[in-house]
Amino acid sequence: MTQRKLRRFVPSLWSRELFSASFVVADMTRAMRLVAPVLAWFALACGPSSGSVGPDEEPEEDQPNAPRYSELFGRYFALGTPGHCAIAGCHGDPGHTVWRCGPTIDECYAGMEQVGLIDSTNPRGSAIVDPRRSPLTWINLAGGNMPLDAQSANDAAREALRAWVAAGAKND
Repeated sequence: MTQRKLRRFVPSLWSRELFSASFVVADMTRAMRLVAPVLAWFALACGPSSGSVGPDEEPEEDQPNAPRYSELFGRYFALGTPGHCAIAGCHGDPGHTVWRCGPTIDECYAGMEQVGLIDSTNPRGSAIVDPRRSPLTWINLAGGNMPLDAQSANDAAREALRAWVAAGAKND
């Protein structure tokens, strides 16, 4: 096919430079808007880690010193805490992203459960404490990205979350 015939066949390609910055950025931005939610869904849908119990098995509840969810919320997820999930524009309203951590303990738990961070039917399969699937840098140093504005290790939070999940990940 000659160049002139090709121009008639694909006129939009000839109207702008294929590798100009505006062309690449526009196409990448459009692609990311479509692909990012799918990738996030796949990351959460990958299933529990190999060390978790099956859905029919009861988790061991041998964690007498495990914190309650109300304590975790007050220490790590509420406004003014290291995780501050409930902040507006993050996972709090207005403008929450991906899931909603409301201003109350029950709303935050429900939001985490809805997106699979907490699995109340198989607590040990909860993504929040999985070293490969957790979005928290406190748990997943290599792949976590939350809290977005304070990515660092938090040993106390990691151990508290692990103990709470081992005790059944209850909304208490």
